[in-house]
Amino acid sequence: MNEKHRVIKWINIFLLIINISAFVTILFLNYKSSSSTVNSDSNFNSDLFLKKELNLTEEQYKKVCLLDNKIFRVYQSLLDMQCEANFAIIDELTSENPSKRKLDSIANKIGRTQTGLKRQTIKHFLNIRSICDENQVILLNQLLKDMMQVGDLCRYCNKKECARRDELEKK
Repeated sequence: MNEKHRVIKWINIFLLIINISAFVTILFLNYKSSSSTVNSDSNFNSDLFLKKELNLTEEQYKKVCLLDNKIFRVYQSLLDMQCEANFAIIDELTSENPSKRKLDSIANKIGRTQTGLKRQTIKHFLNIRSICDENQVILLNQLLKDMMQVGDLCRYCNKKECARRDELEKK
């Protein structure tokens, strides 16, 4: 009975991941189709947001868009790979004799995909940083901290309330 609950728990987790991946893909495809009819340059909302928040010039903004074209294509490919892997897990889990080896292999693929997604995100923000002046870099750094909500978190344990924070920062 306990094994059955654990399997059901994991199936629910994977179904949640698939739903989130599908939702993000649908949003991206809807945005892509609506932006292609509105603007042929296919500007991304995040870039427009950053243009406004960082006071980017039109020239800076065009550079970021050019640098990000490849990043967003790779990002979408990685999202597609992640979605395929999620379905592969469900297929394997619902098969008559699920292979732990195959499930482990798929989980490793998802891990590599997540690493790829993070790398593309890092490249995106490094691209933005590369075109910023000193004041814009300060704004970007603060914006990143605000987006990640790390301003109040202890850098050692990621908690808001950390009794050891002062002690650790003295060292």
